[in-house]
Amino acid sequence: MAKLALESGAQVIPVAMIDTHKVQPIGRRIPRPGRIGIRIGQPLDFSDRRGQAQDSQVLRQVADEIREAIGQLSGQQYVDVYAPRKR
Repeated sequence: MAKLALESGAQVIPVAMIDTHKVQPIGRRIPRPGRIGIRIGQPLDFSDRRGQAQDSQVLRQVADEIREAIGQLSGQQYVDVYAPRKR
């Protein structure tokens, strides 16, 4: 997403899905009927860094900003590890 935004100059609209754990708990293969929520944030503008998609530091900064915006919408804290499989 970050690379696309930097190459095109397009704004990024952060979107978070909430309550997904109620519909498909960890370890469950088939979701159960239910509703999830969707929160849509304000557009993020990275046009000041347009054309810098080859710079790995800029790319990482933009990716982090997008991830942070989604985290604020979802209320979830960022954890830099993959979730373990339920056995």
